[in-house]
Amino acid sequence: MSTDEYRRGRKVERERQGKNRRARGRYRGVIPVIYAIGFVIFTVVSLFIGPEPAFAVYLVTHLFYAGLVRADINSIRGQGVDWGFTRHLWFGAAFALPFVAPAYYFYSGRVLRRENESRGLGD
Repeated sequence: MSTDEYRRGRKVERERQGKNRRARGRYRGVIPVIYAIGFVIFTVVSLFIGPEPAFAVYLVTHLFYAGLVRADINSIRGQGVDWGFTRHLWFGAAFALPFVAPAYYFYSGRVLRRENESRGLGD
């Protein structure tokens, strides 16, 4: 009998369920597509309409990026991967800075690869 049988909570359940399955980001594959579409829309609006509507497009797309990053981190955390405090920084940076969404895409790929290798489920 192990001592985990008497522990309760979400973290314990994640530890029990997540160790034999492959970790993956639910929304990770969508981020580059949405980023490319947002970049095209921003470029077209800034060239043909003007800077004020382009700034509105910038705000809306970055709000969407931040939501995708947050949802992806929550889905990864739900699979037992610990992100720590940096999950808040990724969310805030995705809302404010233009190149954080692609950087998050590559960083989360490294985190998932490392986690899957530690579970013995490498490529």
